[in-house]
Amino acid sequence: MPRSCKICSISRQLWRGLRCVIPPAAGSIIASACRAESFGIAALSNAATRSGNLAIPLVKALTANVAKVDADAARYVHWGATSQDVIDTATMLMLRSGIDALLADLSRAIGGFSKLARQHRTTAFVARTWLQHALPMPFGLKLAEYAAALARSRTRLKRLREKTLVLQFGGAAGTLAAHGNSGPAVAEQLAQELDLPLPEAPLHTHRDRIADAASAFAIIAGSCGKIARD
Repeated sequence: MPRSCKICSISRQLWRGLRCVIPPAAGSIIASACRAESFGIAALSNAATRSGNLAIPLVKALTANVAKVDADAARYVHWGATSQDVIDTATMLMLRSGIDALLADLSRAIGGFSKLARQHRTTAFVARTWLQHALPMPFGLKLAEYAAALARSRTRLKRLREKTLVLQFGGAAGTLAAHGNSGPAVAEQLAQELDLPLPEAPLHTHRDRIADAASAFAIIAGSCGKIARD
């Protein structure tokens, strides 16, 4: 799904969650306006280069669309959340989709290498040191090493998907102050609807989770590059 579509999806869920603290009619109007086809992707992309992120021009465009239907409802479009809430949560959902695709690919590769390793457990193969011929080794051992390295990456990705990809929802200062006493309830409902864990605190000022994902992807790239070079 394009990033803009994912952000619209997050926005729809967000406004549904806010219905308990803003007028229900406003929440329904805003949710109805959160449709990807209502926005010009090229125009949003151009505006994002000036604003520094995609959420700012998207919020402006969404507010304008809502105002065409109900000017009062438009006041609540960006109420109680910050642009980073939308951007980071959309990023987590896109990472989750990417990880699911990678897990499927890794499982196929691990299965293929494991099968070949069993078939070639006694096949002689010339090992190398400094890229020069060395002693012989079983070709199956080489293939088993490939499978093991990719299996470790698969384990990392599963842990990443379950523990590191979380909801970002904190408002401008991370306190959800605009929601009053309803802040935690709104956050819990949004996390449930998006099927994302609710962290102990908003994450957008601490980027270790993003770095964690980047490092896992880098390890996979390194392992695949080693196999390709071999």
